[in-house]
Amino acid sequence: MRKYQRCNKNNKFTERLNNCINDWLMLLGMRTGKSSTGNTLLGRGRVFDTRGGGASAAAGAVTAGRHLTVVDAQGWGTSEDFVPKEEKIELLRALSLCGTEGPHVVLLVIPLMDFTESERKAVERRMEIFTSAVWRHTMVLFTFGDLLKEKGCSVQEHIQTGGPALKWLMEKCHYRYHVLDNKAAQQQLRELLSKVEDMLEENGGWHFSFHMYQRLEEEWKRREQQLRALLEAQTEVGIGLHISDSLN
Repeated sequence: MRKYQRCNKNNKFTERLNNCINDWLMLLGMRTGKSSTGNTLLGRGRVFDTRGGGASAAAGAVTAGRHLTVVDAQGWGTSEDFVPKEEKIELLRALSLCGTEGPHVVLLVIPLMDFTESERKAVERRMEIFTSAVWRHTMVLFTFGDLLKEKGCSVQEHIQTGGPALKWLMEKCHYRYHVLDNKAAQQQLRELLSKVEDMLEENGGWHFSFHMYQRLEEEWKRREQQLRALLEAQTEVGIGLHISDSLN
């Protein structure tokens, strides 16, 4: 597994192109604005199909001086109690499109509208497929940023008044978020990529590797079982000694 190497922000544009490692971003979410967001990130027109229902796809470009590969996972449904088998397969296929190492950052695309409890459950069920470790690599990407102007509020006010479902989502992502509209100026994109870079540093430069975290979870479970067995054995020995002392 290869670690991300941070680029020197003072380098010239050509030096960034020659020396900077490719950033892998995976877009997850329902169908509202997700593929359009991928097109905005790449700045290459209509790369991803925005009509909805299409299979997961990957594309790359140089955006704001950065090599980006964006994986647009198939939009998921609204089922909150279970994830259909077809969706699970497609989500794992999207992860496989990120190469053997996995994505650097997962962007969970959420429209700047009311985030309901039903939507929260749908998100939770899908993210569980990747294990709880995926949240460490996830940032919420709010779309339809122009709605904030219509509401006359800031994104911070939207989060504060968004209710328990949105609060849960923010806590899961450690309040990592960015606001983007699909007519985004280069400044918005640069700010997003700067936050992505900060996340990479925070995570020590590691990709999200589904298989690595699976192995870690298996190892943690094995150690927990060993510790539990040891404690049970010690408890049984202690009880035996107590009974023996009582008889004597």
